[in-house]
Amino acid sequence: MTKQQHIIIFLVLFLNLTGYSQSKIGVIRDEDGYTNIRSDKSNKSEIIGKIFDKEYFTFFENDDSNWWLIETKKGQIGYLHKSRVSFIQNGYVQNGKLTNKTVSLTVKEEHIKELNIKIVQLSPSENNYDFYCKGLIRTIKGNKLIDEINYGNIDPVGSSFGLTYSLNQNKNHPFIVSKFGDYSGEIIIIQENGKIQRFAGGQYFLTENGKYLVSDWSSDISGLTIYDLEKKEVRLNKELNFYLGKWCISNGVYFAPILDGGKKSDQTYEIDFNDFQLKKSKLKTKEASEIEMINKDCYCK
Repeated sequence: MTKQQHIIIFLVLFLNLTGYSQSKIGVIRDEDGYTNIRSDKSNKSEIIGKIFDKEYFTFFENDDSNWWLIETKKGQIGYLHKSRVSFIQNGYVQNGKLTNKTVSLTVKEEHIKELNIKIVQLSPSENNYDFYCKGLIRTIKGNKLIDEINYGNIDPVGSSFGLTYSLNQNKNHPFIVSKFGDYSGEIIIIQENGKIQRFAGGQYFLTENGKYLVSDWSSDISGLTIYDLEKKEVRLNKELNFYLGKWCISNGVYFAPILDGGKKSDQTYEIDFNDFQLKKSKLKTKEASEIEMINKDCYCK
């Protein structure tokens, strides 16, 4: 990748990130005694909850918007208009109690035609928390909340933790997100209609014809998921009784070596895309090219 391409990717990432302050604690100021929580930054967005008078919550200021993201004491994430927020102190509401601790927030937004995909992650600035990473994936279409997944805590166990996605995705395919951590990685498929599917997985690669997604399980259990991007369905989602090494390709055949004690062995398995199964192969890794995996790591940012 050239230096110019690195700069372009950095700028795209910067533009897709919405800047928020660190966590603050507030209450509402509303003569009605409550304020509606919205799914997005608009008074036309769907109402997903309410905050009542004297109820403490965590909020994050955003200088670029009149709508501030909040998290209730029950972990619901949404938006309040800033005119309804009254500052109490810097800190974070943890288990319903006010603390002086701080939490950082990142919000990434992607658009597929009329669909808005929002990916929110919260991470503590210190280690003495009840959580390491909180994540939210929310889809909105025409001001209506279509679907969402809320990860209340993602433990930093395994190779990585948090939510991540590639910027270079085929707009004619579903949108793909990887979740790491908990020894329970996932591949998350977001359809054009906003519906979200989730399967065991983690890092992945796409076949050269762009038809299939292949994902190893980022888990304490070995497994493999193959998703058909054209038919929008899973073709294989299977636990394996052995661990696979790095994927390779030779003359259009995708294969990987079995790991023996963490080291690759001479035995390899290849993917049979006719029956959607793994079968023993005679191919050798030294005679093939290693495949560059997508979404290899993530650290709740």
